[in-house]
Amino acid sequence: MHLALIGLRGRLRLLAGMVRGNRPWRLVPHLSSATAAAAATAAYGLITNNFWQMADALTPPRLALINVVAIAAMAIWLLTYNRLWERPAEPAEREKALLYNLSTMLTLSIGVACMYAILFVLTLLAAAALIDADFLQVTLRHPVRVSDYLKIVWMTSSLGIIAGAIGSSLESEEAIRKAIYSTREQERQARNRDQAAVMVPL
Repeated sequence: MHLALIGLRGRLRLLAGMVRGNRPWRLVPHLSSATAAAAATAAYGLITNNFWQMADALTPPRLALINVVAIAAMAIWLLTYNRLWERPAEPAEREKALLYNLSTMLTLSIGVACMYAILFVLTLLAAAALIDADFLQVTLRHPVRVSDYLKIVWMTSSLGIIAGAIGSSLESEEAIRKAIYSTREQERQARNRDQAAVMVPL
């Protein structure tokens, strides 16, 4: 495949097209082990008083930071553990490799963000059903508002995503590649691996 890398705007449009072609939202159903680990951790947080108190003590900016770090951590873990980062053999290929690596990282980040959004909604529904407002008020020692539930769900969902990164280790590298790459990109990578194998001296 030929890449015409002309100007910053052209590169950004090409990058957006590559990410869209990878369809990052497909990552969620392919990460069954990661999803199970994330859901189990979030569920544990919902029934643990210490989690409630910790979430109550955190400010929204800090919860947002934990949220971003959790998504980035899982995306980086998937990238490194499954060896998705390309290392060009020739200097002339570095610019193309950088574009492919950026598209992979963005694909993973968007896919993990989709997983987080789904986990957040499901955890919020579970919190509304499981956590009694009066008991929560006794635990937190102040009147309970909707924002208190949201903070608990916010924190437990973030911790769930971090646990999901570890759970993703049970997925095969090939399954991850099929989940995040388009058919054309999979074929390109297969060709590159075949060429690299041919170049290895016997």
